[in-house]
Amino acid sequence: MREKPTNLTTIEIQNLLDTFQEWKLETKDGDSFFYFEKEFASFKEAFVFITKLALVSESLDHHAEIWNVYNKLRIKLFTHETNSLTTKDKHFISQLMA
Repeated sequence: MREKPTNLTTIEIQNLLDTFQEWKLETKDGDSFFYFEKEFASFKEAFVFITKLALVSESLDHHAEIWNVYNKLRIKLFTHETNSLTTKDKHFISQLMA
């Protein structure tokens, strides 16, 4: 049985952003999400990161919204089932950035 994700507190969100400074917190239409944008040195380097992202997504059964053009990558992350920021997002970022 899958554990239900719990919402992150303001302090937990800030700690996550302090630890992983490439990630930002954004809000649109009242909904908050984590946002990551990076330009890699090459398409190959970006794709290696995307491959890692795919493996983390599958292992956690948690999938981000991903945009990629050549060496540029953008990620939007929140827990779709709760429409909020949860422990699933925290685990996702922690594993992806490890």
